Amino acid sequence: MRIVFLLFCFISCVVVAQDRVLLSISDQDISVDDFMATYYKNKLDSDTLKFEDSLQEYLNLYINFKLKVIEAEALGMDTVPSFLSELEGYRKQLSKPYLTDREVSDELLQEAYNRLKYEVSASHILIQTTGQDTLVAYNRIMDIKSKLNDTNSNFDLLAKQYSEDPSAKDNNGDLGYFSALYMVYPFENASFNTSVGQIAGPIRTRFGYHLIKVNDKRPSRGEVKVSHIMVRLDEKNNKTLETSKNKIYEIYDSLLIGIDFDYLARAYSDDKQSAGKGGELDWFGTNKMVKNFEDAAFTIDTIGKFSKPFKTEFGWHIVKLLDKKSLPSFDEIEPSLKKKVERDSRSQKTRDVLIKKLKNEWGFSEKKSALDVFYNINLNDFLKGENVFGAILGQGKVMFEFQESTNSDLRYVYQKDFVDFFKSISSRIDQKNDLSVVVNQLYKTFVEQKTIEIENLNLETKYNEFRLLMNEYRDGILLFNLMDEKVWSKAINDTVGLKEFHNKNKYNYMWPDRINLKIYSAKNKNIYNKFQKKQKSGFHIKPLDNQTITNFCIERNQRSDEELLDLINKESELNLSIDSVLVSQGDNVLYDELLFNSESIDEGHVIKLDEEFKLINVTSVLSPSPKKLSEIRGLVISDYQNFLENQWLSELKTKHPVSINNDLFLLAQENRLDEVPVEKVENFPVTKVYYGDFESAFSKALKDLGSSSTILFEWYGNLYTTEIKPLD
Repeated sequence: MRIVFLLFCFISCVVVAQDRVLLSISDQDISVDDFMATYYKNKLDSDTLKFEDSLQEYLNLYINFKLKVIEAEALGMDTVPSFLSELEGYRKQLSKPYLTDREVSDELLQEAYNRLKYEVSASHILIQTTGQDTLVAYNRIMDIKSKLNDTNSNFDLLAKQYSEDPSAKDNNGDLGYFSALYMVYPFENASFNTSVGQIAGPIRTRFGYHLIKVNDKRPSRGEVKVSHIMVRLDEKNNKTLETSKNKIYEIYDSLLIGIDFDYLARAYSDDKQSAGKGGELDWFGTNKMVKNFEDAAFTIDTIGKFSKPFKTEFGWHIVKLLDKKSLPSFDEIEPSLKKKVERDSRSQKTRDVLIKKLKNEWGFSEKKSALDVFYNINLNDFLKGENVFGAILGQGKVMFEFQESTNSDLRYVYQKDFVDFFKSISSRIDQKNDLSVVVNQLYKTFVEQKTIEIENLNLETKYNEFRLLMNEYRDGILLFNLMDEKVWSKAINDTVGLKEFHNKNKYNYMWPDRINLKIYSAKNKNIYNKFQKKQKSGFHIKPLDNQTITNFCIERNQRSDEELLDLINKESELNLSIDSVLVSQGDNVLYDELLFNSESIDEGHVIKLDEEFKLINVTSVLSPSPKKLSEIRGLVISDYQNFLENQWLSELKTKHPVSINNDLFLLAQENRLDEVPVEKVENFPVTKVYYGDFESAFSKALKDLGSSSTILFEWYGNLYTTEIKPLD
């Protein structure tokens, strides 16, 4: 099913009424809705069976699958720590799309791509917040801002004088050009949203407070790939400085008269890491190299051209342009860009929107007074391991609650929970920080984690598609582990059983008629003729018939193959080769024509292929015979596994009785499931239930009900809106 033109909004799930139970295996009921959803998910586009036949085939497979899973549960395999750990790992991955705000994520992705088309040059003044009260840092940055004159012309001077960015002493706060995903998101935002010549701030980042002056904006220069030749400098030795300059210009003169750049880079470049590759460097864009080097590289406009010698802090360089590329299309860059955005600080914006939405959904309510006790502890004593939370008895007071949760264990969050969190990250707390700053930051993080946690623990209830997906992974892991124990590994390790199975079924593994051949191949016509002359002294050859490809009867020669090789290969080991092969019909078209399509081929027959300088000798003819286990071990193991599985399934069907609601299954085969009532657990305004594949169901709902974000329809237990959202 390829639905490429729509986005669908999933709403909720349903509980199945008893008369929608399709299967009962032991004490487990399986609804027709779960079965059909699984069928459509696993249905192959290449399936050519009629729908009713395809459904019947899948039902048989599904029952066998469920029997094994139920047996695994009966054996307690779903409680083994390794299983639980593996399943939790999958759950973390599967839950990610449900624990993010997709709309905001898409907006941030598009925003990042649009910004990558441009570069901003900015300077900044930084006042750090680490180790001091944030209010003190804020007042300091505001005091610096008040010192700026009307034209902002003294920004560089103030940056050099006051900025706590160590590089400001040398660059006056100038950060050069940068694009999206280079700076932390708040800094990037301010830089892209401020006009050239204007100042933004104070802007708060994790580093502190910034004043940002935007110096310039320009279209992105893209990326370049270059080779370079570098001659290192020695600033302490003026003679060496002059020598370096002379050397680079000698290399430049060599380039001008046509000597290969690659050769000169390998021979003379002091950048040994790139010299071995002819000076070739990786692709780079703005702000990846020192400014002089970047400017020289991006100034070259023709691939294959090279620059004049220029100087950087590392030495003298000559740069040759190998390739240049602009920003790829959004579709090309989307996967890698998405990963960068997820790792970037802008992902906090997505998290903030999600947390706000979830707090509202779960009825978040907090009691800020319960936080007071944490402002009164001694942080240094806490970090030394002393008990500073003695005032909190038992669970302590409720800090906040999720009023919409019916699970009391999840609904209430106590002071003791925050203490445990406090202790769990004690190693990451900077004791220089102000206590109130530490408590506020940790409390914010703690609230976010608990909000995500309650949503995460309710995903199966809230999203039917997630429940089905988790069940699929859970059952799949159980199935794999049990099949490995009962079938796959057993068949490999049970050598006695495998031999017995092979013996009982050996006539199912037969070799066909086979022929042993010895093939004499000469290097050329002269060697071929020489070989035949030498051969005649040991062979007696007489024609049997007048066929185009002549068959010969050969009497056993007196000369061995080793003697023939010694005679013919005196000058070259390539003159004559002798190979022994065992062939059967179907192995080779030529052998099929020469041997297996002939009326009679017996031991001693010879076939001459004069044009190919070959002589083929039939050394023996083998009648059909059973294949040895050692020859077909892999195939026998596979068949033995199938035998063990079928035997085991018969036992499981006796152990776990299967009951099928055939009337309901017939309705499913006839696409008449809408005649069976569905009992809803919540009063969602579901207008109609649809079946079949999803694309058809959506199209029918759209035609019957119209398109709207408030109109719902049901498809195999899931609710969807009929709203159409065109993709950009």
